[in-house]
Amino acid sequence: MGQNIIQLDNSFEYKLICQGNTAEVFLYDKNKILKLFRKDFPLEIISTELDIAKLISSDLVFVPKVFVLVKYKNRYGILYEKISGKDMIAEMLRKPFKIRSYSKALADTHAKIHTSTVDLSSDIKDKLINNINATTDLSKQEKDKIVSYIKTLPDGKALCHFDFHPGNVMIKNNEFYVIDWMTACNGNAASDAARTYFLLRYGELLYANFFVKLVAHIVEKHIGKIYLRQYKKLTGISDAEIKKWLLPIAAARLIEWIPKSEKIKLLKFIRKQLAKMI
Repeated sequence: MGQNIIQLDNSFEYKLICQGNTAEVFLYDKNKILKLFRKDFPLEIISTELDIAKLISSDLVFVPKVFVLVKYKNRYGILYEKISGKDMIAEMLRKPFKIRSYSKALADTHAKIHTSTVDLSSDIKDKLINNINATTDLSKQEKDKIVSYIKTLPDGKALCHFDFHPGNVMIKNNEFYVIDWMTACNGNAASDAARTYFLLRYGELLYANFFVKLVAHIVEKHIGKIYLRQYKKLTGISDAEIKKWLLPIAAARLIEWIPKSEKIKLLKFIRKQLAKMI
């Protein structure tokens, strides 16, 4: 890794801004936020995120600047540039009349990401295969079948975010900034679009009350339809090209920190797709 780790003052209490499945975000100062990963989250992955974020922020103007790796109360984190705004899903829930325009902007931003030539030396097909082989929710036969299928899919060199959804797009003065590049890699752009569509179709919020989860799920399905239509229009990528990736995308997601209810839906989808391949 070779990263210098700065120890923060454990006696100081930072203000919690928001939280996700893998990390909490705190206000560090007026210009920076602290993304603090959950206890026991692998330091190697956090360090890799820092390296990736530095590369990408040097190429794309709509990516927050990244600073240093830190340790706070026996947890590791990264200091990022503070984007004074709200994430896109929060803005959509607050302003439903803007759902269509924001959904199109989501697709526009994703298409721009896929034009980047940043080389991360990490391939999306390798990532999918590694994640699928690591899950305990599928049998060896099921995993082998999906891995063999992945090897038949088209390669690519596009920059892929691999966790691109409205919660990872910040809005500041009507400009859009993409955050959370921990899973970024290179690969076929259609695979990244498939991942986004799948998150909007099946993804569930882990840290939210029942009402917020319900509303977000309904809204995200609608967003997914608008996003996909706009993305295809901008890129010329077809429905068929995107759908090819849905099975491995679903299988690879099984190793992530997701609610049990989402895992059940994923397994149902995966086994339905596998049955079609017989």
